[in-house]
Amino acid sequence: MESLTLARDLLVILFTAFVGGVIAKKMRLPLVVGYLLGGIIVASSLINFINFGDTLKNIAEIGVALLLFTLGLDFNLHKIKDLGNVIIFGSLIQILLTIFLGVFIFPLFGMDFYSSFFLAAVFSLSSTAVVVKGLSEKGELDTLHGEIAAGWLFMQDLYTLPMMIILPGVGQMVSHGDALAGALVYFLKSIVLAFASFFLVIFIGKKIVPYIFEKIAELRSRELLLIASISFCLLFSFVFNALGFSFAIGAFIAGVLIASSSVSHGIFAEVRPLRDIFSVVFFVSLGLLMNPAFLMSSFLNILLLVLVVIILKFLIAGLLTLLLGYHTKTATLVGISLVSVGEFAFILALTGVSSHLISNDTYMTILSVSFISLIISAPLLSKSSNIYYNFKKIISNNVPALSEIITKFDRGFKLNSNDLSNHVVVLGYGRVGRYICRALSMANIPYVVVDYNLHIIKGLKQLGVNVIYGDPSEIDVLSFAKVSEAKIIIMAYSDRHMQKSVVANIFTLNPKAKILSRIHFEEDQKILRGLGVSVLIQPEFEAALSITNKLFKLYNVPAEDVEGKITRLKIEHGLG
Repeated sequence: MESLTLARDLLVILFTAFVGGVIAKKMRLPLVVGYLLGGIIVASSLINFINFGDTLKNIAEIGVALLLFTLGLDFNLHKIKDLGNVIIFGSLIQILLTIFLGVFIFPLFGMDFYSSFFLAAVFSLSSTAVVVKGLSEKGELDTLHGEIAAGWLFMQDLYTLPMMIILPGVGQMVSHGDALAGALVYFLKSIVLAFASFFLVIFIGKKIVPYIFEKIAELRSRELLLIASISFCLLFSFVFNALGFSFAIGAFIAGVLIASSSVSHGIFAEVRPLRDIFSVVFFVSLGLLMNPAFLMSSFLNILLLVLVVIILKFLIAGLLTLLLGYHTKTATLVGISLVSVGEFAFILALTGVSSHLISNDTYMTILSVSFISLIISAPLLSKSSNIYYNFKKIISNNVPALSEIITKFDRGFKLNSNDLSNHVVVLGYGRVGRYICRALSMANIPYVVVDYNLHIIKGLKQLGVNVIYGDPSEIDVLSFAKVSEAKIIIMAYSDRHMQKSVVANIFTLNPKAKILSRIHFEEDQKILRGLGVSVLIQPEFEAALSITNKLFKLYNVPAEDVEGKITRLKIEHGLG
């Protein structure tokens, strides 16, 4: 039965992952939480019966390598450029500030300097998987705060790579003690060698590697392309490991080199199932390594540390977003999105303990804080809009002076024209609103734009467009836009959480107003129609109608039949 030990261990881990994942899904928690919790339960109940060997640890390391390999495949310099300076520098400053403050705060929890530095670096990263999934489920991935948070997280993932080099370098400096000059030289040498190796490999492989993989793709064999990709990933991992760097960094560089080829998306699709399986083994194995006794004995200390991390990350990310010129609502929602501790924290923690950079207790602390933060962040993210409005209401009722400052901060422009009447008010100048406004301009119909993206508002102001900077859900903002004298109000933004209050405020100011609203989910149409919204448009449904119309024409369906079938679809959908 010795030969079947690996199969047995894999069976236990995959079954644990499945059960834990199902429970997490039912509880609306991140799947990672289910994997970790399943590992903890198995470790505490079956540890005396099953001895998980080093083979699973090796599989977990391959999972990390494949995770970073796919991250490298998705690496795109143009993507970083499109994110803008606010995302690039904002995320960098956030990480540096978190590390700087953490070095002073974490010693209060009994940590030495290097452990505090390591914890601060690890806790500065947030969970990409949890945030992107949460925003996607809420339909907020394409909102202003959703795009900022997603871009911020993408940059954080990239900063993981320098951390894998810098953290061991700082550890060497600290361990040398008196020989600080020698340690500093070693640290600088490791940084120079690391970046020199990166640029040398990228320079050499930029033309050669894409050419090779494009030739392999011409063989038209998915199996050969997959074999070549995994082999290339592991080869680079071993090369970089032999040079003294992390096994996972080599995998990331391999992904970056392939990313510039025309077959990178095909490779990503082939590798992803393997990556998911190996990554599951990694997260369950982390749960197996967690010590429930340590968590229980240090629970209050861990919980306090979690609260400190969440509050610290929220304040830093929120204030930075605010200082970069965004509305308090955007700043608050971005801050809430980034409070979790991400998946790469587990990778850095494993690297730290296996390289003897941190103690086992520090390692357990990282796992515990990351695990609890993931559990807490999921409901915070799902209720982020309600948290913002409730918090603002509390401040307004109890600290009016602060509320007045926030109100002035969030409203910066007045209308160019004060004699507007019978006009259109467009709430939200996003991908839908901008085309509506262009059409209104072409038809010479007067309109006012209301949005809380200051950068968009400044651009429109320079073009002479009537704009109001503020949150459309606030009745004062709607009053500034002269909703009381408007003929039509268009809700073109996708914040479904405050649409009911916006409608109520509109009818308070103008009971005769006609409202046209974009909706994201079908279940919203009954609610909004009951509140008196005249016209409801769901972009996905309108796209389906347009495709159907073109499809019927290609099949030469008579025009009257096309119109009848389209009308029937609208009636069935409830938007007819």
